[in-house]
Amino acid sequence: MVCIDMQRLFLEPGDWFAETGLSILPQCERLAQAGGKRCLFTRFITARNAATAQGTWQRYYRHWASVTRDHVGDAVMAVHPSLQAFARPEQCFDKLTHDAFDSETFAKHIRAAEPDALVLFGIETDVCVLATALSAVDLGYRVIVVTDACASSAPESHAACLTHIYPRFDQQIELIDTATLLQAWSAA
Repeated sequence: MVCIDMQRLFLEPGDWFAETGLSILPQCERLAQAGGKRCLFTRFITARNAATAQGTWQRYYRHWASVTRDHVGDAVMAVHPSLQAFARPEQCFDKLTHDAFDSETFAKHIRAAEPDALVLFGIETDVCVLATALSAVDLGYRVIVVTDACASSAPESHAACLTHIYPRFDQQIELIDTATLLQAWSAA
């Protein structure tokens, strides 16, 4: 189970505020509580500034200078306060790109755990959740996306992912809602 980027950076007013993310906090909390130590958390850590970024990330952070750590500080990189009780340090993985698997420590942890499936939820459905889901598919993992525990700052892209993109991977990505997933876990 992976809670992707449910950070203050995305859940508080600012240039990357995904207001719909606030509405999924209750589902994310339920999933994190149910997952316990099996629930991992990723944090998208922005570049200190554009000059310290690699390749096209420099152009990206010149455009998004307002979210660099030189501008917003490090505190907003933290997991949202309502999830912090579940996000123990050994369960948190920082990443510098959209894809959680680009974090070697995350990828190593997943390989060692040999999960039956990766349950993904968080922000943003159409960016970091999508990038992580596609890498997981390429690595051969069963992927489950919890639809009512995902959000985006772009509602049309969120809907397009759930309606058109993820279903294109119907043999590798399963879609489920929180209640159904938790009910299945309690029955197992």
